[in-house]
Amino acid sequence: MGIRKKMHTRRQAIGVGLAALGMAATPDLLASTKQPPEMVTYPKKPGETRVIFLMGDYWHNPISQQKNWFYTLQPAGWNLMFAQGTQFITPEALEQADLFVFSRYHKTNSLGWSPEPFISEWPEEEVFMTAEREESIIANVKRGMGLLSLHCSVWNNEHPKFMDLIGVSKSYMHTPVQRSYMHKLNATHPITKGIEPQVLGQDEIFFADLKQDTEVLFNLESTEKQATDRAGGWTHKYGEGRVVSLLPGHTPHPYHTKSYKEVMWRSAHWAMRKEIPEIQFENGRPPPDN
Repeated sequence: MGIRKKMHTRRQAIGVGLAALGMAATPDLLASTKQPPEMVTYPKKPGETRVIFLMGDYWHNPISQQKNWFYTLQPAGWNLMFAQGTQFITPEALEQADLFVFSRYHKTNSLGWSPEPFISEWPEEEVFMTAEREESIIANVKRGMGLLSLHCSVWNNEHPKFMDLIGVSKSYMHTPVQRSYMHKLNATHPITKGIEPQVLGQDEIFFADLKQDTEVLFNLESTEKQATDRAGGWTHKYGEGRVVSLLPGHTPHPYHTKSYKEVMWRSAHWAMRKEIPEIQFENGRPPPDN
């Protein structure tokens, strides 16, 4: 009980501090004040390109996902902002995003977020795909925000509106972890044109029935444990926005390959309707070596 009281006291102070800094003050942080939460976000600077990330959960390593996306996109000079908790993905935050990148399915969350340096109990977790968040993602893509839906994000069958957004009729449970091979790359799409097929290493492979207005980027093939040769990446246009779905990434292995790094780089640019510049990766991955 003593720890909980201490945490509530510090949350009051930190809630005020975050609001003063322009960060999103959440209902959890302001619970002890019994005041309506003041949703304030960092104001965008002129010419700023803002990319918001929500990476990983219980089954998916957020450390490798976050570091590899950071080091891949860092050369672009964009403002890369990684949310430290689901509760920070608010409508107000998404309204200022040029691109939202996430790897979450509807149930399992991370450990939650606390301002405390040490805790004896984890803060209460929040389900990612709430009705409010689903509507906010859809509305912002429709107005022009880019969306990168990664790996397990395709596992949101309980949310047909979101599935329609990413161009999927139904998704199916992944294979066991097994050798994955990226091939049959779309030679006409800007994301995959000229990129070489490549073994992505040990990974899970989801399946999905795609809608007719999607465009497949590449297939993932494996015959090691469970035979498959299905779409592993595709694009979908929704309103003024562009959506890219990429299924690799349960393990760190795909992130350590040059071809997939190039797909990541190009996908982010394409989703925001930006010209795709060439980028040279040192030894198949951008420095520092991760």
